[in-house]
Formats: sequence, structure tokens, C-alpha cells
Amino acid sequence: MRQRALMLAAITAVLIVASPSSFAALSRLDSGGKVRVRIAGANNGQDVRNGGVSGKGQFTATGAIADKGTVVAYRTVKGNLDTGNAVITVRNVAKGAKGTLTFLVKIVVQPATTTSGWTVTSGTRAYKGLQGGGKEYENADHTVVILAGTVSR
Repeated sequence: MRQRALMLAAITAVLIVASPSSFAALSRLDSGGKVRVRIAGANNGQDVRNGGVSGKGQFTATGAIADKGTVVAYRTVKGNLDTGNAVITVRNVAKGAKGTLTFLVKIVVQPATTTSGWTVTSGTRAYKGLQGGGKEYENADHTVVILAGTVSR
């Protein structure tokens, strides 16, 4: 019995020493928390309104999610942007080293105000079952998007 306990302790120690960063990343992700995702270059200026690809770029996630990779943005517009009564929906599919995440951004354009937010709609591998959401921010020409919020399992 004692020999089994020592063997189990040795195997556990080897696993922890072999990949401490991956265990730390998993524990952060499993417990959830604040996240910030920076998406650059996914809006290439095309006025896509039908759900098609509006651009391809790069993403970097920090906080509860720590990953980076490529992103493809798909854009839909319902309503009239000229009159200020429209909803823009952007589906950002981000492929990183740990899996794929899909962020759905909804931007509600009204004559006096514009509001925007995001939610996680799907994830693969390390991100399977992830939920979350928050606020969406953009620079003036929409070439850099920041998703700030929280995620959890």
C-alpha cells in the first residue's frame, strides 16, 4: 500500500513539473473570470450585410482566456444604418492554439445612441462549454475591436 502511494506521488510530481503552465491555464479557465479579447484587422472595410465574410485578422485574449491566433468575421445588418435604426451582428470565429471560440457581437444603432455587447456562442477543445459575455468597444475606423467581460463554465 505504501509503495502504491509513493508511486502515485512520484507520477503526480512528474506531471506537475512537466506542464505547470498548462495546469495553471486550465485552472484559470475552469474557474472563469475577467477576459479581454483584442481583434485586429477583421474589418477590412467591406460593407457586408448578408452574413458573409467581412474580414480576416488576428486576435489576442488575456485574462481567464490566454490565447492568440486568427479570426474570421461574418457580418449581418438588419434595418437601415442611414436612419440610425439597425442591428449589426458580427460573428467572430477565433482559432487559437487551445481551440476555437465563437463570439457573437450585437451592435444596436439608434438615432441618439449605439449600444454593443458580446456573448460566447460556442467553443471547441479547451473552450468547450465556455459561457460569457460583456461589452464591445471599437476604434473610430472599426479596425480594432475590444471584447471585455467575463467567462465561466
